[in-house]
Formats: sequence, C-alpha cells, structure tokens
Amino acid sequence: AGSPPPEPPAKKQKAAPAPTKVRVRQIFLLHWRGSGAQPLDPIRRRPVRRSPEDAERQLLRVLDELVGDGCASFSTTCKAMSECQSALKGGELIGDLGWLDRAVETKGPKPAASSGPVKSVVPAAVRKAAFELDVGELSDLVVSERGAHILLRTA
Repeated sequence: AGSPPPEPPAKKQKAAPAPTKVRVRQIFLLHWRGSGAQPLDPIRRRPVRRSPEDAERQLLRVLDELVGDGCASFSTTCKAMSECQSALKGGELIGDLGWLDRAVETKGPKPAASSGPVKSVVPAAVRKAAFELDVGELSDLVVSERGAHILLRTA
C-alpha cells in the first residue's frame, strides 16, 4: 500500500539523437603562413599578415573573456574583430554562419554548375566542432586551414 510500483527500465538512456542541422555564430581571425597569396580581411579590406600562432593567441584571450562574461560580449567582440562577412550582419545574427547540414559534411563537393546563392565554404574542422556543441555552448578554439575560430551554437 505504500510504495509505487517499480518503474520499468528506461530505454531512452541515450542522449538525444544527433542533430542533422545546427546553427552557429563565429568569431574568426584569418592567418597567413608566410607564403602564397596573402588573405584579405573582407571587412576592413586589408591584407592579413598574422601567423597562425598569433591568430590562436588573440582568440584564446577572446575565449577567456567570453567564458568570463557568459558570452555576453560575443556580438560586440565579433563586430569589432571577426574577419568574416558574417560579422556585418545585425543584432543576434552577427557572426551567424547559418544552418549547417550534417548530410553535406559527408557528401562530396557539389558540382560547380549548381544554381542558387554562393555560400561560403565552412571548413571541415569548423563543421565538426559545430556538431559537437550543445545549443548555447561555446566551442574551444577551432583551427582550420584559413584561420582560428570560436563558435557559439545557437540552434
């Protein structure tokens, strides 16, 4: 008469199924390895001369600040220093890379003749890190062939 019947073993102990799409914002710094064409900061229209190590050092300081303020400064920091066209967006979309589709990650490159708007190519390292984040979670430093990134998953 006292205790409730024992609950059947839970079958859904696994985490929620991996999302097929995620949405992230980024703070991005380009780097240059000292040879080949120098990358151009698309926002400030200046050549980028910083080394990969300098880009990483700068963003590690930013990461500490974001962790310290609970990401409150993400938008202002992105607007002030990110070297990605996404930093030109307004409001909560500053730094937004849009929806990343897991299916695209595993498929080969699309044919060059595909119609529709040209989307910037999201480096594999960034895509991989984005799918490992929970909504609202800040990534660690992510390094790609183009530069250093900090990601914030928004959806």
